[in-house]
Amino acid sequence: MKRSKAEIMEGVECKESKIIDSNTVKYVRPDGVTVIRLHRTDILTFPKRGGVIFNSGGWKTKITKERMNSYQHEAQIIQDKGLWYISSTYHAAWNKDEWTPFFDGIKVKDARIVNPKKTANNKDKKLLKLISGYCKEIRNMEELPVPSPGDCWFCSMRSQDGKSMGDSFNDKDHLLNHLKEKYVHGSLIVNALEWAGYDNPSIIFHMKLKDSIIFAVRRYFKAKLGLAY
Repeated sequence: MKRSKAEIMEGVECKESKIIDSNTVKYVRPDGVTVIRLHRTDILTFPKRGGVIFNSGGWKTKITKERMNSYQHEAQIIQDKGLWYISSTYHAAWNKDEWTPFFDGIKVKDARIVNPKKTANNKDKKLLKLISGYCKEIRNMEELPVPSPGDCWFCSMRSQDGKSMGDSFNDKDHLLNHLKEKYVHGSLIVNALEWAGYDNPSIIFHMKLKDSIIFAVRRYFKAKLGLAY
């Protein structure tokens, strides 16, 4: 979705602003701090004393990573096996042992990560393991469950704009519970296929194209739970 500068900057006070890329605005706050904003998330903040603060806002997308890497020169965001890391030097980008787990609020200054957290991606690793277990459950099913009135209420009910209630309210807890319980139901599969962009997800579903279904479900969970996808 392409947004205008007015939409991107709605409710944000600034001294000056300009569009620098698709859905991306560079602006200066009243206190003089420069910020790069993608959609409605301030992804890069440049404190007056130097350095840069990174923030995905829970949107660890390819575009977010590209913008972060393009509009600052302090560090590089690297994605590996569904996780984000940060490298503060060009040399370290080729050495996994020197990668630091990414987290929102991480600050880099003068090629040094100011506030590293070694366990920053432990939660993400656990979520990825749960998602893999869920997808394995789908893979092992002889028959896929069809959407029915007995499915999760959040996943099966629709809002006025046609979206599932779970997507409309951005409720992560109920999806996390599905993962933990390995609760596979038809409405969630259809929601994942729709989110993945299939024009007619029912065809994919009824043809039992498990590779396509699992690919969509895996990315759907990652996106909804704030993981890189």
